Amino acid sequence: MLKIVRAQGQGIVSDSGRWGYQHEGVPIGGVLDGFSFRLGNLALGNPDNAACLELMGQFDFVCAKPCRVLFANRGAQACLNGKSLLCGQMVDLQEGDLLRTRPPHLGFWNLLCVQGGVDVPELMGSRSTCLAAGFGGFQGRALQVGDELHFARQFATSIRPGIRLAMPLARAEYSTRLVLHLLPGPEFFELTENSQDLLAHQFFTLGMLSSRMGYRLEGAESPLSLKYAVSLRSHAVHPGVVQLTPSGQAVVLLCEAQVTGGYPRLGSVLSCDLWKLSQLGLGESVNWVVVDEEQALRLQSRHEQECRRYRHEIECNEANTNVD
Repeated sequence: MLKIVRAQGQGIVSDSGRWGYQHEGVPIGGVLDGFSFRLGNLALGNPDNAACLELMGQFDFVCAKPCRVLFANRGAQACLNGKSLLCGQMVDLQEGDLLRTRPPHLGFWNLLCVQGGVDVPELMGSRSTCLAAGFGGFQGRALQVGDELHFARQFATSIRPGIRLAMPLARAEYSTRLVLHLLPGPEFFELTENSQDLLAHQFFTLGMLSSRMGYRLEGAESPLSLKYAVSLRSHAVHPGVVQLTPSGQAVVLLCEAQVTGGYPRLGSVLSCDLWKLSQLGLGESVNWVVVDEEQALRLQSRHEQECRRYRHEIECNEANTNVD
């Protein structure tokens, strides 16, 4: 069990989300980085969807009952009793230990997986927090000082102590731009030829008006524009859809996105790329690569192969040397 003694920021309970209720107006929710989330649970011997903690800012936890944890996000910043911890490494906490998280090097959120999963009620097939509606997670709200987090029954871990996994990195090097692959949507070819060219060749930076509902990506050279004004009825949307706002900026819908929208749909970020946005920081840049269906399937297949490689490494207790 972990007890929160400091909460400077926002912390929530998350899992892979609440699927199948969008027709009732319920957003999917869940973790921003589904790839690392699944690997963290696999390494701890958890079910794939065991609930975790997503933490933005600084949080201090006191261990009230021995437990086992793993920071799954690349670039995580945390320390145990004043000693730095690394992502991808299983850590045993003993009674009285102080676990502190700080803002990560990449993105905004630390992803803390716990053996057994966070034990909160399941609602609509998920333990994720829906802050907008005030349900799910820990009493339907963000975590606060005094909260005691209990974990479900223990499982056998998949990795041994001392084995560290190189958790997924969204880009080849920290200094390079993030590359996102876009499958064109219904209104993509309503863009002017110049805007289609701008989308493919200029870079876009993460703007201030961004949240877990959607990241606003602002063109470095010029906003995008349509050939003519388009009036659309409200239509279904989902995480990954890229909308064009009236100001000509692109918004990528994320895990807590609304279920309907009326902005033009330029396309959709490939599902195998969507997790990468969790490692994007304010003012950092993205390059778009427009792909067709055949290329999208090839990229998805490559991602699934990467998932299998990670699973093999975890099951065989092989250390991955590509770490920070």
